[in-house]
Amino acid sequence: MQTKSAASSITNILSGNKKVVENEFVDYAKLSALVIDDIGAMRHAIRSQLQWMGMNLIKCVASAEEALHQLQVSQFDIILCDYNLNKTSSGQHFLEYLRAENLLSSKTLFIMMTAEAEYAYVANAVEYSPDDYILKPCPEVKLRARLERLLDRRNFLRPALNALDEKNYEIVISECDRLIKLVSNERWILAALRLKAEAQLKLGDTGNLLKTYHLAQSISNSTPWVKIGIARAYLFIENLEAAEQAAQEILESNPNYVAAYELMSDIKRIQQDEESAYQLTVKTSEILPSTKRFRTASESAFLLGKFDEAKKYSESAIKLSNGSLTERPDDYLSLALIQNDMGDSKGAITTLEKNARKYEEKGAFGISKNALLAQAYFDDGDEKTAQKLLDRAQRLITEKSGSDAMTMIGKAAFKLGDEILGLKMMTNAVQSSGNERQRISRHVTKSMIDTGQKDKVADVLDAGQRRILALIEEAQKAMRAAQFDDAFQKIFDALAIHSENIEALLAAAQLHLLWLKQKGMDKDVEERAKGYLATLDRLVPQNEKVMGFYRFYSQLTGA
Repeated sequence: MQTKSAASSITNILSGNKKVVENEFVDYAKLSALVIDDIGAMRHAIRSQLQWMGMNLIKCVASAEEALHQLQVSQFDIILCDYNLNKTSSGQHFLEYLRAENLLSSKTLFIMMTAEAEYAYVANAVEYSPDDYILKPCPEVKLRARLERLLDRRNFLRPALNALDEKNYEIVISECDRLIKLVSNERWILAALRLKAEAQLKLGDTGNLLKTYHLAQSISNSTPWVKIGIARAYLFIENLEAAEQAAQEILESNPNYVAAYELMSDIKRIQQDEESAYQLTVKTSEILPSTKRFRTASESAFLLGKFDEAKKYSESAIKLSNGSLTERPDDYLSLALIQNDMGDSKGAITTLEKNARKYEEKGAFGISKNALLAQAYFDDGDEKTAQKLLDRAQRLITEKSGSDAMTMIGKAAFKLGDEILGLKMMTNAVQSSGNERQRISRHVTKSMIDTGQKDKVADVLDAGQRRILALIEEAQKAMRAAQFDDAFQKIFDALAIHSENIEALLAAAQLHLLWLKQKGMDKDVEERAKGYLATLDRLVPQNEKVMGFYRFYSQLTGA
């Protein structure tokens, strides 16, 4: 039974009235830690400090690659990661990778260990920030105090964090609302609001997202994630002017905040100001170099026809990621694509046949590699080899190969004089582009103009969309008149034009669910409805309308 003094102590901690130095409620023997540092003496020192606190489950590694292997085996309560891991990567790169790939449990505390100069630079630049920074060297008593403060907060948020790991975002929101009412500790309230906003973003609940950020702003107007959250929420509701103004205000007080530049770049791209978007992308890569930012700068420069700059950033991405966990075969495809357009066909052949030979020739990479090599050999005067490579790329392609691979086959086909194949591939690329329609459309447009197909660009970008929308409208009219057989046929006709058209799939899911509601459960109709929802979930994950369909389906089935 809990004593009165113990209960009082917990209350003081929750309300923020007690400064925790040594928390009697932390059982370090039950906690696990991963220490990442490339210096052996530092790993040993941190392990000793943690053992002195009573922790026994400790793993120490020297690199991000070793750490990733450990995380693939098990999750940890605490990660203590040095900022400077080696010359080509950093703790920040590793954290960004883990967050982007969803490899880190929401309950894991990620703590960055930095020198004072590193902290001043990175802490004011990044969006993917760790749970805390610890300046080196850190005495054991200070490390203990930091850990216990963070563990207290984590334990307070645990119900919401558990739901977040399970991707049950509605529960995350309700738990955060419940927890906020329990405390007056502003830091903990802000942490709960941040989780709530993350869940609302996943659900596509843009209407309430801005309210959550404004509530956080009323508590702390200077917190970076609150400011960028408000700017991003404005972008989601398509208030570009307010989003741009909010981002500019961030940069006035924090000129190195990378996330604000990236948001501004997104806004400029929506406004079709590609040059400004590119310059902002370059700025982010200068402030905080990473493979992701070099890749973005390279693609942006390529689409603007700035081939020398595109090549520079592409080579930088390859150099920075070489031998690291961020290495990707697509970087060689990007470089070869640029070399082809620069007229350096021999360079493209070398890039793909020599430098990228360590990657297996399969999937989208294999298709794209053969298509790019077909272009390079054709430009080099070897049409026979080019045709063989194009034929090989065609044999490898499937409906799920991806729009980029289809675009590359299309361009190769145009170069080799196969206009029918070229138009088919370019149209399929646009049709299957999903959320990347704008980016893919720009690549398709450039490829077709480069190969003398400018007059056909508009028809390809339409990709049967006008006919699909007309069929959807007819299906919805029939549905409102309860003429389900006619509505089904119109939807089937629309999906026959393009099986992964988002608008057609949404209409199909809605139609089938309404049929089930009015006519009763039917196995065939239910299976089709589930199939449409699964496809939509793949093409537009966490879409608000799709999530609503899922909730409606759950109500119908009582699941």
